Amino acid sequence: MKLFSKLLVLAILMTSSSVFAAGYIATYSVKVSDSAKFVNEMDALMASDWGKSFPADVSIISYAFNGYDDATHGVVMNYESDEDMANGTSSFYQPVFAEFLQKISSVSEAVEQSLNVKLISGGDSDPAKNQVYMIYRMKVKDPAGYAKAYSKIVKAAEEAGNMEGSYGLRAQMAGNNNYYSHYAFNGASSMESLITSTLELQGSDDFKEFSEAVTGNREIIQTSIGVVIKIYPK
Repeated sequence: MKLFSKLLVLAILMTSSSVFAAGYIATYSVKVSDSAKFVNEMDALMASDWGKSFPADVSIISYAFNGYDDATHGVVMNYESDEDMANGTSSFYQPVFAEFLQKISSVSEAVEQSLNVKLISGGDSDPAKNQVYMIYRMKVKDPAGYAKAYSKIVKAAEEAGNMEGSYGLRAQMAGNNNYYSHYAFNGASSMESLITSTLELQGSDDFKEFSEAVTGNREIIQTSIGVVIKIYPK
């Protein structure tokens, strides 16, 4: 796994000048019928010894717009290394986590799980500037070619002031490969800021050039907007 991820990042690095970060993003999409109970149980889990030792930053996102996807929430785990990802995943088989799953079983239903490699990361990671996210799930034929075009457009967006929060490009390593191979995201401080900056970017000449560069290489499967409702720092 370690060799695969390093070779994948190296291949993209050779064609791009963006900031790269090692690590993984594990996402768990969930259909929740009682958000308050779900979050309360997550609070209790993350306040336990199990949660205090969990080797990742954990966030709960509520989907404001998610298309036909049944998921209402997403639990996102940000691992910094292979070791952290392996240890975090292994901890899901401990009794305390099994008890947590039992407690939320009446109000939640698992929809999808995926493990994603961090390819490109950048922007401002200040939580205040990342309260809302735009997420683009897509199928990509030529990852290196797409990463090169993506690096160029996010740099242009930063220079134009259309990238308030963080941004990134991820490659799916494990999950439903028939659905998407990559996803990109960008954050903002509010829904208004996210929509305004997105419309300004999409109306720019830089975006037109980007669209032409990725035509035939990328197929957008789904565009979601997620609102951060809870963060549990590592």
